[in-house]
Amino acid sequence: MRIFLALLYFVKLCYNKVYIMLSFKDVCKEMKPVIDGYCFKYGRGSCQRSFASSFCLKNKYQDKFEEKDAYLFTYRSGISDEKQKTYLFPLGDLENETGIKNAINEILDDAKKDGCKVLFKTIDEAEKNVLEKYFGDKFKIEDARDYYEYIYDAKKISELNGSVFQAKRNAIHKLLRTYSDSITIKKIEDKDISNIEDFYNEWIKDVDEDHKAYIENEIKEFELAIDNYNFLGLLGIVVMIEGKVVGFNFGSKVDEFTYDGIIQKGDTKYNGIYELLNNYTAKIFESEVKYMNFEEDLGIEGLRKAKMMYQPIHLMKKYIAMEV
Repeated sequence: MRIFLALLYFVKLCYNKVYIMLSFKDVCKEMKPVIDGYCFKYGRGSCQRSFASSFCLKNKYQDKFEEKDAYLFTYRSGISDEKQKTYLFPLGDLENETGIKNAINEILDDAKKDGCKVLFKTIDEAEKNVLEKYFGDKFKIEDARDYYEYIYDAKKISELNGSVFQAKRNAIHKLLRTYSDSITIKKIEDKDISNIEDFYNEWIKDVDEDHKAYIENEIKEFELAIDNYNFLGLLGIVVMIEGKVVGFNFGSKVDEFTYDGIIQKGDTKYNGIYELLNNYTAKIFESEVKYMNFEEDLGIEGLRKAKMMYQPIHLMKKYIAMEV
C-alpha cells in the first residue's frame, strides 16, 4: 500500500510539474543577455528573434519569456485571446529530438491549462519541419506569404552595382550633388537623438487616417527604441541637410552577421532619401554586418514591389501553425 501511495504521489508531482513548469515573465532589461544569447545562436537571422524587437514592441505583443531546460519560450499575450494563446516557436536545439519535443509539449500544456489552443505565429521552414515530423496530427500549418522576411547581401546594397540598380544610383547621386555643400550622413550619436525625435514627431503629423492605428504602435516602438538607444545596442544613421534632420534609419543585430531594420523615416521632398538611407546604412556598417533583414511586406503591394527591387538573396519563408 505504501509503495502504491508513493507511486501515486510521484505521478501527481510529474502531472503538476507539467502545468506549472512555464512561469512567464514580462520582457524587461534584465533579460537582455539571456534573450540575445538564444537569438544569436538559434534565431537564424529572423526579425522576430531579438531582444530589441520584443522590448520595443512590448506594448503591441506584450511578450513574456521563460527559459527552461536549454530552451527559450516566448508567449505573445498581447495578441492572444480566450480561445488561442499565441507563442513563438521555442528557441533552442532543433536537432535534440527529446528536448524539442518536450519543449513543444510544454507549450501545448501551458495553453491547455487555460482551456486554449496553441497558435504559433509565425514559424520558419526549419520549425515547420519539426512540427510536421513530431506533431503532424496536432497542427494545421498554412503558408504565410505576407510574413516572409526579405534578406539581402549588405555588400550588394552598399554598392548597388548593375543596371537593375541604375535608377537608385541616379537618385542617390542627384541628391548628393544637389546638396553637396550642406549634406551630412553619419552614425547616430547621443547629440542627434533630440533632433531625430523632433523630425519623427513632425513626420507623423502627415500620416493619413487609414494608417493611424498602425502608427500608434510604431510611435510607442520609436519612443522605447530612441530612449534606450545605447542600452539596446542599436545601429543607425542620420541624414542632415543644412544642419536639419531629413532622414534616419536604425535597427539592431539579430545575430553575429545580420542587421534588422527597425524604423526608417525620410522627408520625401528630398527625392532619393530612402535609397540613400539603405545604401549608406550598408556602407557605414559594412564591417559589422553581412546581411540586412528588411522584414516582411504584410501583403502591401507597393511595399512588396519595392523590397523585391532590391533583389533579396533569400526570402525567409514563414508559416502559421494552429493546434487542431
